Amino acid sequence: MICKNKSQTINKQEIITQIKEFYLKNGRVPFKNEFNHYSAARRRFGTWNNAIINANFDPNPVKFSKKHLAKDGHKCDSLAEKIIDDWLFKKKISHMRNTPYGKNNMNADFEINGVLIEFFGLSGELKEYDRLVRKKKKLWKNNKLKAIAIYPQDLFPQNRLGIILREFL
Repeated sequence: MICKNKSQTINKQEIITQIKEFYLKNGRVPFKNEFNHYSAARRRFGTWNNAIINANFDPNPVKFSKKHLAKDGHKCDSLAEKIIDDWLFKKKISHMRNTPYGKNNMNADFEINGVLIEFFGLSGELKEYDRLVRKKKKLWKNNKLKAIAIYPQDLFPQNRLGIILREFL
């Protein structure tokens, strides 16, 4: 007898149920990297988006293709930035969006009391983007700017903002 893990035996209905439960708890559709049975969902439905559609939701847009409005009225470039902004708002941490810095017309996603906060959402996915990340970090170091980098793994599958931004709590 061979033991199978849950991702090998979970059925379509259970996947749909878990997607709906996630939505009820979080008010949004899960990203594939924060869903425990993503591989099973792809096997059962063909694609992650098909699983979301079968649960009667619209799939998440391609990263950065759709703007999102945070609870405090800030316009965010991605759902992940909205999650960060909403977290800051919930914790009553005063912050600004798209703060310019440096001579190269760069903007930080957020600023809290002079500290730049960047969400590097495409880190490790695009070579050009990774070059930009290195350029920004070099600019921070050369200009002695205080900055904090946040990556997708800091938000998904578990939100670690409380740890990363604890100095502002």
